[in-house]
Amino acid sequence: MDELPTSRISRSSSCAPPAEAAKIRAGEAAGKVAEIAHQVHGAIGFTHEHSLHRLTRRLWSWRDEFGTESHWSRELGRAVLASGADALWPTITAE
Repeated sequence: MDELPTSRISRSSSCAPPAEAAKIRAGEAAGKVAEIAHQVHGAIGFTHEHSLHRLTRRLWSWRDEFGTESHWSRELGRAVLASGADALWPTITAE
């Protein structure tokens, strides 16, 4: 379930694809937002009567579409490792 085809972005470049980093951060943020929303509402959002339930289920579903955070973290790590030590700083600071 966690395996996806490799990214369409070329792995030959010295920079890791920013889309992978964005997917990782967005997925982590979505999880945190759902957690806080349920804490604010006293976890009532887990019941079917509250609209937060529907929104949270969609948010959790969205996080797993096109790969999980762990999948893209591995892909990003592989791209950074393949670039070599000299490319680490330029990769981190790239646009």
